[in-house]
Amino acid sequence: MTYVKDRMRFITASNGIYTRKLCFLLFCLIALKNIECKAQNTICFKIDMRKTIACGLFSPLENDTVIIRGSFNGWTGNDYYLEDINKDNIYEQNFAVDTDSGVIHEFKYLILKSNGDEIWEKRPNKNNMPYGNRFLDPENNQTDEFDFDRYALGMIGKDVVFSVKELKDDFIQFRNTLEEQHCCLYEYTGKKEFDMLFDSQYMRLTDPMLPNEFYKILTPITAKIGCGHTAVWMPDGFWNYGKNKLFPLKIRLIEDDVVVSGCYEDTLGIKKGSIIQKINGVSIADIIQEMQANYSADAMNNHFIRSQIERRFPLIYARRFGFKEKYQIEFTQPGNKIIEIKEFRPASISTVRSVVFSHFKHPSLQMKIIGGKTAVIHIPTFIYYDRVAYFTGFIDSCFAVIKNKGLYNLILDLRGNDGGDPFCAAPLFSYLQKNPEPYFAEPYGKYSELAKPLPLPENYFTGHLYTIIDGRCFSTNGHFCSLLKYHQIGKFIGTESGATYKCNAGKNTEIRLGNTDILLNFGRSTFAAAVTGMDKTKPIIPDYPVKETYQDFLDGKDIFLETALGLIDSTD
Repeated sequence: MTYVKDRMRFITASNGIYTRKLCFLLFCLIALKNIECKAQNTICFKIDMRKTIACGLFSPLENDTVIIRGSFNGWTGNDYYLEDINKDNIYEQNFAVDTDSGVIHEFKYLILKSNGDEIWEKRPNKNNMPYGNRFLDPENNQTDEFDFDRYALGMIGKDVVFSVKELKDDFIQFRNTLEEQHCCLYEYTGKKEFDMLFDSQYMRLTDPMLPNEFYKILTPITAKIGCGHTAVWMPDGFWNYGKNKLFPLKIRLIEDDVVVSGCYEDTLGIKKGSIIQKINGVSIADIIQEMQANYSADAMNNHFIRSQIERRFPLIYARRFGFKEKYQIEFTQPGNKIIEIKEFRPASISTVRSVVFSHFKHPSLQMKIIGGKTAVIHIPTFIYYDRVAYFTGFIDSCFAVIKNKGLYNLILDLRGNDGGDPFCAAPLFSYLQKNPEPYFAEPYGKYSELAKPLPLPENYFTGHLYTIIDGRCFSTNGHFCSLLKYHQIGKFIGTESGATYKCNAGKNTEIRLGNTDILLNFGRSTFAAAVTGMDKTKPIIPDYPVKETYQDFLDGKDIFLETALGLIDSTD
């Protein structure tokens, strides 16, 4: 009996130990599970692809896939792909996502085409601007619908067309925005004329239109405002479907001709200096005339307009005439009047933009000394908003060298400079002024200090200044040159500028038209240089006009710089 009791005590004790161990193990497992649940949740993503399949945008039979990118996967990669599990065109998949980090995750669905093209959702969450990303909600188990951009239809060869109602709604939004928010809508064109123009353009909205057709309804209006900072632009979706269909040649407008100056791809395929006669059967003269009549410029300055057509021709052509699969060019070679015809492959948007917008990439600044007596400083842009210290450091060093070397002549080359940061232009002006002068006429927000007289720097310039300008002189560069002109600082060489002493860039605003997504940029206030008595309708007039000839171009002459150096030689 004792043996039995002792045996029972042993078994009970043993079971207690095992029970305690089992309980501890279960506790650990539960705790671990709770920790995992706090760190990650399994989210079921579901997306309805029926509409994208119906319109041909998404084709599972051609191995297209639908994937997710968001803040939880770094917005990269293709690992988060969904599958049509029930064969009902509802694509779904479970993914473990960290939802306990305090971060509100954002994401979008996108179609990965079999050829590698990506079609992102447009703006599925219109309350989360500017990109309209979805917010991740762990409790949401509903099926989403793919919010595709209608412009994506162009990627599969379909027309992107907007209904009459959509166009009218966008036109009304466009008109109301300008009438209610533009600072100087009637400065160059009276209200009565504008009302008639608004009404007549609205009456043309009688049939569905392609986006570039609607664009051409809007641009005669923005062109009449006389404000270079007010313009309409095509949205990213438009450029995405035409990204490899842009006009491939660089051009110059010289005398009365459109001259080939280069190309955007690797090989030119046509002699530099060739003169274009037609593009795809349309007279180049008619193309240029149509562009000129509908481009925005301060005081409707034609010098600025022509400079922008030169610089942005492929982009302007696409906005006005659409994308082309090929470009048939009729042209004459230099020194030859025989018309030749050749087809060119289109250029890509990336190669065009890398050239057109090169001034946004902080081009390096340089000064050179010619003949031991003349400094030449080329300022291609004032767009150094996030590198003001680099710009001002360069200017400081230039004038220190000029002072130390006793250089008495300075050529300031501002060709191609269409503006930028006043915090760059003002320090440059301070070195050229003869007495402390204000830069702006009034205190403008963060630039308010520039309405006070600018102190003379230690190494301010006391010699002869020759400033080279052209039609691209615009915005901040217009302010800068107006100050030089007003205070009679040096001489101007070149063509008439593309700007005056004022512009409407203050509080620059961008809105999207609700249906077409076309962008409207406009100014809600004005910046003006500290000058009086200047005509706001007149550009900067050069003291020594220079007109490049076709032969100058063929000979590779820089007639602007040669003129400046010739003036220096004649006065020494």
